[in-house]
Amino acid sequence: MDEIDDRMLWHGGNHVGESKFNRVVGRVLAKLRGTDDYNPTRTAQHTGLDRSFLYAVEGGDKGISLFSLFRIASASKISASEFVAKIEAELNAEAERTEP
Repeated sequence: MDEIDDRMLWHGGNHVGESKFNRVVGRVLAKLRGTDDYNPTRTAQHTGLDRSFLYAVEGGDKGISLFSLFRIASASKISASEFVAKIEAELNAEAERTEP
């Protein structure tokens, strides 16, 4: 059994570490912006978040706060709950890819 620490969460029958979670959130963010037309610079302009921070989030190097999640969702013209659902779906897909 995986050792649980304060930097892990339980999702869908699996323990997910903070770094893995951040990578998943970064993939979802990259998918949300989708095209070069909506790049981190434009996302930064629409959210008020720093462009280098958004690059770090997309790379899985940084996590986001709930407030930032709402800002990104709003800039992406989706609800925060839709953003969270996309994160959960990506976590589920990640778990399926890594299952033995």
